[in-house]
This record gives sequence, C-alpha cells and structure tokens, in this order.
Amino acid sequence: MTDLFFCPERWETDPMVSTNVAEQVRVKGFLCKPTDAWQLADWNGSWTAIVSRIPIEKGWLESGCDYRFCFWLNGGENARADETCMLEIWGDDWEERLQFRLNREHTKPLLEKNGWLLFAVPFTAPAAAEALTFRFVVSGAVCTIAGIPDMNMSACEQLTPDVRNFDRPQRHNIIYPNGWPDEQNGKVVLKAPRGREISLSRRALGIAAALGAAAAVALIIRRSRKHPS
Repeated sequence: MTDLFFCPERWETDPMVSTNVAEQVRVKGFLCKPTDAWQLADWNGSWTAIVSRIPIEKGWLESGCDYRFCFWLNGGENARADETCMLEIWGDDWEERLQFRLNREHTKPLLEKNGWLLFAVPFTAPAAAEALTFRFVVSGAVCTIAGIPDMNMSACEQLTPDVRNFDRPQRHNIIYPNGWPDEQNGKVVLKAPRGREISLSRRALGIAAALGAAAAVALIIRRSRKHPS
C-alpha cells in the first residue's frame, strides 16, 4: 500500500460550489509549530469544498491499486451533530465516487495529538484514464486540514497520542477549543478584527446570521469599534 499526502499548495476551492468559505492559513499544527493548512466552512452551514487532481502515472498512482491518503485534521464537528466533514475520491465516474465521513468516528483516525487527528484513509483507486479527483466537503463547523511534515508517516505514527476527551459533544477546534464559541453570561464570545474578542447576545447573533455573512461581519465590526479592548 502506497501513501499519498495532502499538500495544501496543490488544492483550490471547488468552482462548482458557490458558498465556499475557505482560505489557506498558517496555524499551530499538531506539534504546536506553524504549519500551512486549509481552513474550511463556518458555523452557519455554508457548504465548502476544496479539490485537487492527481494524475494517473504508472508506478505512482494507478487505477485498481491500494493507497492511503494521509493528512492531519482539526475540528469539523459541532454540538448539534448535524455537520458534514467528508473526503471524496473519484476517477472518470463521479457517480461511483468513494466517500469517507471524517466526523463522529465514521472513519477512525490513527491518533490524536494536541487536538489534531492523524488520518491515513485506505482506498483502492477508482478507474480513471487521466487523473483522480480528491475533494474535502465541509459544512456546519470549521475544519482545518494540514499536511504531513516531510511526508514522514513513521514519525507521526510514533507520537504519543493524547488521551481522548469525551466531555464535550464535539471535537477540539483550534479556533474555538470547545468546538463552539464559549458563552459568557448569556453572550457568545466571537473573534473580532485584529484578534480581539467581543460578546454578542444570541438574539443579536441570530439576527446577523439571518441577514447573511456580510451583515454579521458589519455587526461585529460596529460592536468592536464601540467596545475597544
């Protein structure tokens, strides 16, 4: 079985999805060191997808052969258990695509380290004449995906894993460590521009969400200006 690796620079947002909320970022990875990653989706249900095409080349990637697709993943779950966090792989026929759910233990990770989950998803390459398409699809929770340093799976697999925390209804998230914005005195704490934090009542948050993402951002900016830190 051959390992294939997630390389952030070789991915792009799926042009077929109009609601993408995605960006390439530098984040603290599984060893708490800066690493390149993709951050996908939001808490409001925006469907987001990124894609990459890997050419079929004899001796490296061939239809019918067995592989593992390797990456680190953080987040991708919410407290309501209604999120989508999925990897899809297909060749010439999208209808015959492979689907791997990466939330709620549907696809078991190898280990967890500092809130990051190490995945090595096994699959048999579908039939394809020119390339396989890989796609991450996320909705309902922020998800961050990073690659394997130096493409060295042995070093990752030898890490001492964290003890799993089952006290919260969703996984650790590097944006909000409890998986969802903390609530203080009945208000939701959100990240404001320039790294500051502001508090919004659930009613104000609901109004902003109903008006759309642009209104929500405007509301956050107005609030942060009224209450400078």
